[in-house]
Amino acid sequence: LDCDDGDDCTDDACDPLDGLCDNTASANGTACDFGGSPGLCSAGICEDAPCITNTICASCPSANDASCICAPSEICVPSGCTETIGGATIMACWPGPGGSCTTVDDCPAEYDCVSVGFGQSQCVKTTSGCNTTNDCGLGFSCEGVPGGCVDRRVPCNDFSDCPKGHVCKSLPNSQFCVRVNTDCDLDLDCADLGAPWCADIDGDGSKECAGSPVPNDVPPAPACLNSSCSGLTPVCELAAASNLATCGQYGLCQITADCASGFECVGLWPDGRMECVELGGACSYITDCPDQQVCASPRAGGSPSCQAGYQP
Repeated sequence: LDCDDGDDCTDDACDPLDGLCDNTASANGTACDFGGSPGLCSAGICEDAPCITNTICASCPSANDASCICAPSEICVPSGCTETIGGATIMACWPGPGGSCTTVDDCPAEYDCVSVGFGQSQCVKTTSGCNTTNDCGLGFSCEGVPGGCVDRRVPCNDFSDCPKGHVCKSLPNSQFCVRVNTDCDLDLDCADLGAPWCADIDGDGSKECAGSPVPNDVPPAPACLNSSCSGLTPVCELAAASNLATCGQYGLCQITADCASGFECVGLWPDGRMECVELGGACSYITDCPDQQVCASPRAGGSPSCQAGYQP
C-alpha cells in the first residue's frame, strides 16, 4: 500500500493494525516546496519561507543584500538568517565601521572619508580583513591573524538578556547586545550606541564611549569617570541603558588595584581594554566562546562565562 499523499507537510505511513494510511502533520519547521520556492511546514500547511529567521535576523535579506550590493558606508557580513533548505548562511549589508571625518587625513590607514548622508562623513575601510575591532561593523569583533570579523551579536529581547557592559540594541531587522565601552574619537562616534560621551573612563590615555550618571539632562551631564568613584564601587559601571553609568564594581580598569575586593582586572577582548571581573570564570577570552556569544560577566553578576543572550 502506497501511503505517500504527495504533501511535503505530512508524515505518511501505513498503520500495521488496520492496514490504512496514516497521514499526520509534519513537525513545524519541516522544509517543504512552496510552489517552487523554499517553504516551511506550519500546522501541516506549507508556507512561504525563503529563509529561516531569528532574533538576530528578523526578516530575510533582500536580493541586493544577499548579493553584497552595499552602499559605500556598509560592509557585507553574515546576516544571521540561513537558507531554508541546506542551512547555508545568507549575507547582508551592515552599517560599516569608522569614526566621523572631514577629510581623509582624519582617517587611519586603509580608510577613506566617505559621505554617508545627512551632511555627515565617515571613515570607511577600503581593504579587506581587519586590524582592529574598529574595522568591523557593530556587533562584530576583529579576531585572529590575519584578522577577520567574527559575529559577536548576542541575541536579546531587552537589556536583561545582555551581560555586564552591554545593552540591547534594536535595529529595523535585528536585536542584539552591543558592548558600549569601545573606541571613539568624538562624541558623534558613539551615536550608534546611544552613548552621550567619548571619554577616557579609566585614565589610560585612550577614549571610549561612555554614559553619565544623569543621562537625560540637556545638555547631558559629564561622563562617569573612574576618578569620581571610590570605596566599594571603584569603577564606572554601565546600567541598563547605554547613556547611564554610575559607580559600581564591573567596569574598565588598568590594574587589579583599581577593582573591588574579590575582583581582578583582565582583558576579555582583542582591543586591549581591561575590565574588573569576579575571580574565576568559565572563560578567559572572547575566542573561548562560539559565534554570537561573548565572554563576559552575567547581567546578575558573577565571574565571566560565555553569554548566549536570549534563546527562545
